[in-house]
Amino acid sequence: MTMPHPSYEYAMGRISVFAKRMLSAAQLRKISEAADFGEALALLLETGYGGNITPGQIEHTEIDYFIREQLQMSRKMVRDLTPDPELTGLFLLEVDTHNIKTLLKARLMGIEVPDVLIDGGVFPLDMLKECINSQNYDRLPDAYRITLHKIESDLQRNVDPLLFSAQLDCAMFRHIKTVLDRRSEKSFVRDYFTLFADFQNARSVIRSRLLHWPADKLKPLLLESGDISQHVFLEAMETPIEQLGAKLNRGPYGKLISQAIEEYAATGNTPILKHRMEQALMGILKSVKWDVDSLGPIIGYLMGREAEAKALRIIFGAKRTGFELRLPDLYA
Repeated sequence: MTMPHPSYEYAMGRISVFAKRMLSAAQLRKISEAADFGEALALLLETGYGGNITPGQIEHTEIDYFIREQLQMSRKMVRDLTPDPELTGLFLLEVDTHNIKTLLKARLMGIEVPDVLIDGGVFPLDMLKECINSQNYDRLPDAYRITLHKIESDLQRNVDPLLFSAQLDCAMFRHIKTVLDRRSEKSFVRDYFTLFADFQNARSVIRSRLLHWPADKLKPLLLESGDISQHVFLEAMETPIEQLGAKLNRGPYGKLISQAIEEYAATGNTPILKHRMEQALMGILKSVKWDVDSLGPIIGYLMGREAEAKALRIIFGAKRTGFELRLPDLYA
């Protein structure tokens, strides 16, 4: 018997409690300014992150697993609470796509699956393992199934991890587009993935140009579900850099993409493109933070925890290596 999905009212009540426990930008800055790894960890645990864990219970080498565990618990909670599992699942597909890539690479290399698989996606890990090992993808959505069959065929002739990784990213966005087109309603979810696809495609153009790739090598990297035609991105490979921002200034988010490209052109700082994309995506989520009759607060909490986890990994990675850090845009 299928259990009914929780109501929006119930989900919002539960999410609001957990959202108050998210780390603020001020707390993360304080942790980042700690003198060393141990002090940073103590400050993190003082916030209540991780429950009643004490610094002595976590070794330097375990911090990444600890952060991942907290994030996985948040994913599970959101999946249990959401009134709309299908749309919520679109934001968890990156987990599944990561797992599929990892399992496929491990099989090709003939090695044990590394300890980087992530729980909390749409598809059970055991099912994905069985699919990859048996090369039977019938239980996966069409976009993944068709792509994986093509990859398996291509692997008979050549192994190109970069290409099949890009093919799986494209499969994820084709599946997202299929779901959104079937649902048809206008929502922040569609806005989020439209912006994501267009911005990521612009980043792929920049990267391909830096690597002096021809346009036909860029084409397999281009994601669907955006507003800007793939033909425009292919044409952009020949557009002078000072005109590139204007070339891609199309659709509702064209101005944001154009500004990011112009900033890159002025500074030569390629990471700025990813940073501006993350800011814009978080801006969409913040715009529906208080829309209690939609998935806005639920997805905002989920992606806010993702950003929080990324910030913590950056902080503790910098403490280990001494590298300069730059925190991502946060939800809280």
